[in-house]
Amino acid sequence: MGTTTTRTPRPDWSLTPRGTVSATTQGALALAALATAGDLAALNPVWGGAATAVGALGTVVVGAHHNHGPTTLLYRLGCWLGAGSWLTYTLAATPWSLNTFAALGIGALGAGLLASLGRHTPRTARRPGTALVLRQSARTGMEWEDRILRVCRIRVTVTEIRTWPTATGYDVHADLPGGGVTRKQLATFAEALATDARLPEGCGVEIVSGTDRGAVVLRVSTVNRLAQIIGYPADYSRRSVLQAIAFGEHANSELTDAEVREESALISGKRGSGKTTLLQDISIALGRCVDNLTWHLDLNGGGLTQPWIDVWLDGKVVRCPIDWAAPNLHEGKLMLAAAIAIAKHRKASYRKLKRAHNTNLLPVSPELPQITIVIDEGAQAVKDRDLEALISELQNIGRNEAVNLIVSALRPTSDLVPVNMRKQTGVRIQMHGPDEEELGHMFGWKSGVSMDQLAGKGTGFISIDGSTPRPFRAYNVLPAQIEQAALAIAFSRPDLDAASADAAGHAYATRSQRMRAAFTDLDTDEYEGYELAVPAAPAAPIRRLTVLPGGAESWSDPFDLARRPDPGPVPTASAASWPDPRQQLLRAEQIHPVSPAPQARPVPPIVARALAAFTDAGAERLHSAELADALGLTQTELADALRPYGITPLEQPFKRHGNRARGYALEDFHAVAGGHTPGSHLGVTPGHTAL
Repeated sequence: MGTTTTRTPRPDWSLTPRGTVSATTQGALALAALATAGDLAALNPVWGGAATAVGALGTVVVGAHHNHGPTTLLYRLGCWLGAGSWLTYTLAATPWSLNTFAALGIGALGAGLLASLGRHTPRTARRPGTALVLRQSARTGMEWEDRILRVCRIRVTVTEIRTWPTATGYDVHADLPGGGVTRKQLATFAEALATDARLPEGCGVEIVSGTDRGAVVLRVSTVNRLAQIIGYPADYSRRSVLQAIAFGEHANSELTDAEVREESALISGKRGSGKTTLLQDISIALGRCVDNLTWHLDLNGGGLTQPWIDVWLDGKVVRCPIDWAAPNLHEGKLMLAAAIAIAKHRKASYRKLKRAHNTNLLPVSPELPQITIVIDEGAQAVKDRDLEALISELQNIGRNEAVNLIVSALRPTSDLVPVNMRKQTGVRIQMHGPDEEELGHMFGWKSGVSMDQLAGKGTGFISIDGSTPRPFRAYNVLPAQIEQAALAIAFSRPDLDAASADAAGHAYATRSQRMRAAFTDLDTDEYEGYELAVPAAPAAPIRRLTVLPGGAESWSDPFDLARRPDPGPVPTASAASWPDPRQQLLRAEQIHPVSPAPQARPVPPIVARALAAFTDAGAERLHSAELADALGLTQTELADALRPYGITPLEQPFKRHGNRARGYALEDFHAVAGGHTPGSHLGVTPGHTAL
């Protein structure tokens, strides 16, 4: 059976106060003892005043460090001032009087009764490094604590107020309470908070993440800077598509930028909202990238491209700043089919390069550039099923192989932008408009943003990878500045690598002739029909690639931007058309290991004659009787001649010239001519270069 030992607690003889009474008594006795010692030592009364000043200053500093409230600070200052005044008086007179000790007693009694005012319980533990909150900032923080509690029913703790360098607003850093309160809950009240704060028109509150999941930052704009016109900076220096491209500014003067190496972009807005100007900003930013080629697809007649292509048509530059421009549906199909062929071919042809860099993502460089296709008015594109299918396929397969899309549309609704296309888009931009519902379609119905935060044409919201939409102002760019940028970009932009150019085929090799015809108001109907099917394709052309000082080896690592030598200043407009002495004739195989393309097979005579018949008819489908007549055969003879090559009439009849009958599709003949499997849904098979 165990025994229990009872220990008698030892008496505590320390002078630690046990409560308010003991603390007050000890303080009064200590002060009396100090006055007695000072009187016996004949200290000068100045020492009493000095001790009082030092104690008061220390109280202020310690209070700021521990985040003491005004009441606590005033109580402790009062104790120091009272005790210091009594001590100074006794040193000047004498402590040995009844009135002197009566005054000490009354002061001690008052301090004891008001002791509760001096207690401080920290509201939240301070994180290391948090800046001291000044008086004005503290007042603003308290206002926002009260406002958030009043509007959102959420009790937050404001830890810091940071004024923007532009003096157009400030950031409110706050800690969320426990219990599962999230930033998204607070974000739904952004508009209500802006209204409660009486912010000016065009100003709002953005809810963004803080240092951790329990912290939040409220960006409060107080000056409607979005209403100010911001011109595109006259900076055409060379950059990389591996970096974010900038095309505007936020309300706090931060750059509005996005990474487009992997993410596609969707831009929506009504007519006149500033979409085309934004696309011009993006085109400049993309053109500055020495490892990117920009293609334009504008089904509204090429208005997006015209300012860019004029410098080339006028002979000011040798190369067009826009590598390929498609102003109509026919050319758009050629472009997208070529882009898909490039993406598929790059998967195989550059597999050794990926292994060399130990990456699954194709390393881009000036010798192996990304292709970014900018599509204006995508609503026109999705009206054509074939073109819509091409865009969707390219968006699905082009990310890894550096063939990307930037699409604009009038609305983000499913009738103009397919749902899958919007879901697969990482960069979403909604320009200003009268309908709040557009924000819901683009960002979701709980985004917490409102059109009232914008300032009209040229402003919009941007969300990257599902982040909270932020308002921004797009740079304003005029035709004269586009021409300046075009002259610089024409000089510095790369050429398409030879392997990709071979995969794109005849459509890419002859694009310049069609662009020149389309943008000089020539009748291109017959010319376009000729381009759809050509009897023979020339050998793969030698590509002119730009090699900067140091040779191709200095560009071997596209991820090491710091190693890339400075190619020199951008030429002036008058010198942009000069030949670049640093250009050498190189094929892509001399720079990157490229797998050989499959050997082309000769085109069967019957297939070549049929292609010529399609060319003469300017059609993509012909009835069996019409094609047989063109070839001087009967329908039975035609079917027997084509059957060995896998070409058969379409299963469903189609209407042509008012007659409905079965017939053949041009795509099947292109598939045989290019060595591809027949039955592709594309109107033009990019692989027909073997003709």
